[in-house]
Amino acid sequence: MDHNRWERIQSLFHQTADLPPAEQDAFLQAACAHDSALIHEVSAMLKEDARPASLLDRGIAGVAHALLNDSDPAQFPRHQFGPYHLIRLLGEGGMGLVYLAERTDLGSLVAIKILRDAWLSPARRERFASEQRTLAQLNHASIARLYDA
Repeated sequence: MDHNRWERIQSLFHQTADLPPAEQDAFLQAACAHDSALIHEVSAMLKEDARPASLLDRGIAGVAHALLNDSDPAQFPRHQFGPYHLIRLLGEGGMGLVYLAERTDLGSLVAIKILRDAWLSPARRERFASEQRTLAQLNHASIARLYDA
């Protein structure tokens, strides 16, 4: 497989993985222009990405995923994550929830992003890691600053 083909497969995989499962097939059909081999490659990657991870693969991330998904979101404000105490939900996005929190050791208010289902998806974890690297390099009054990850 040549480099350009692999780049195309990866790009389509990332775009498709962000879509709801019900929309993925139609998106691939349209994006691949009836290239059945390309559709097959991306579909195989999506299928593998959706497979539940084993307990050994999940580690502490899997425990966090179970805690977050099995809990009533209204209960989160009572949770403490390290020095962070969640106060209230600020908003929801495609990847997760954003809470207003207090960093209790410093007494400062912060925003905490809690990823939903990303612990089971290596692609989503990588996108979040990429977001962390990007934010860590930015310094502007209108852009959230990354203090911890």
